[in-house]
Amino acid sequence: MLTLTHATERDVDLLLVEELRCSDAFVRWLVSQVAANTITPLRYETSEVTHSKRRLHNRREIDICVTLKRQSNLPIFLLIENKLDTSEQVNQAESYQAEAKLLVADGIAQAAYTILICPNGYATEHATFVSKFDLNISYEAIIDCLAARADESGELGLRLRHRREMLEQAVTKARRGYEAVPLPIIERFNAKYFALAAQSFPMLKPGPSMLKEGRPGESKTMIFAPGTLPDWEFLPQVRIVHQLREGNANVNFYTWGDHFNALAATVAADLARTPYRPVPTNNKRTNGRSGLMIVVGTPPIDNETGFDAQRENILAGLKATDELRAWIWSHQSVVERWAAIVAAHR
Repeated sequence: MLTLTHATERDVDLLLVEELRCSDAFVRWLVSQVAANTITPLRYETSEVTHSKRRLHNRREIDICVTLKRQSNLPIFLLIENKLDTSEQVNQAESYQAEAKLLVADGIAQAAYTILICPNGYATEHATFVSKFDLNISYEAIIDCLAARADESGELGLRLRHRREMLEQAVTKARRGYEAVPLPIIERFNAKYFALAAQSFPMLKPGPSMLKEGRPGESKTMIFAPGTLPDWEFLPQVRIVHQLREGNANVNFYTWGDHFNALAATVAADLARTPYRPVPTNNKRTNGRSGLMIVVGTPPIDNETGFDAQRENILAGLKATDELRAWIWSHQSVVERWAAIVAAHR
C-alpha cells in the first residue's frame, strides 16, 4: 500500500533537504560522490543546506545549496538541481555553471560544483542537459544509499525505509487513488440537481461522473455527457461543464489553447455580442496540452449547504449552461473557422 498518492519533485526536494540537514552520513555520501567524479578531495568540518536559495548575481534560484565549511578556509558550494520529470528551463544548466564560476571568481568560495539529481531514465532522455553539470547523481543511487542504512532498528530504520520507498515511487511514477467519502447532503443535492436539469433542460445530458454514486465532497463540477455537444469531424475532444464553486459554465475545446495567440482575435470578435469569453486552460503536466475554454459566468453554488435555498441560482446556472450548449450547436460555421485556424498553425 503506497503511503503517498504520488511523489512529486517538491517531495523529493524536501526529502533531500532533510537528509542533508540532519544526516552526517548522507552528507558524507554525497561528498564522496562529488569527490569520486571530480577526482578532487573535499575536506570539510561542518555543512549547511538551504532550499530555493537566491543566486547572488542573476537572482534566479538554486534548488538546493550545500555549503561545506572548514576553519580558516573559504567554503565549498554544491549547487544541486533536482529533476523528476519536468523539462529543463532555457539556459538552466548554463546559469548553474555561471553561478559556480562567479562564486569562485568573487572570492566567496574555494570551489563550487554543479550537480543534477534525477532518475536514470530522465538522464537517458535528457543526456545533453545532464552533460552540462559537473556531476549527475541518480535517484537510484540515493535509494541504494538509504537502503544500506535502512537496517537500523527503531524509528530511524522506519524513516529510512519510508524515504527509500518514496523515491522508488517517484522513479516508477506509481500513483494511488483515494477513497471517496460521500456526504449525504451532497447526495441529496445531486438528486435534486439532476431532476431539475431533466425537467427544465433535457438537452443537458448528465455524464458518467455525475451519475456515479458516492461523489466526494470536493466534487464541485457537473460534467455533462459527450452527446450534449456536437461531434462534427473537425472538432477535437470537447466537453461542457457547470462549475458550481467557481461560478461558471464552459465548453472546453481540448488542445486548441496551444494556438490561443492565433485564435484570440477571431474568437473574441465572434463572441463580441455574447456573454461569452475565450480563456486558455493552464496544463501543468510535462508536455501537457492547453485547451480553449468558452466561459460564461454563473452564480456560485455550494453543494454542501443544501439545494432548496439555492434553487434560483442553480436554475440560472443550468440555464446559462444550456444556452452555451445551444450557441455551439447553432454556430457550426463559426467553430469550423476556429478549427481551420488551429489546423493552419499546427
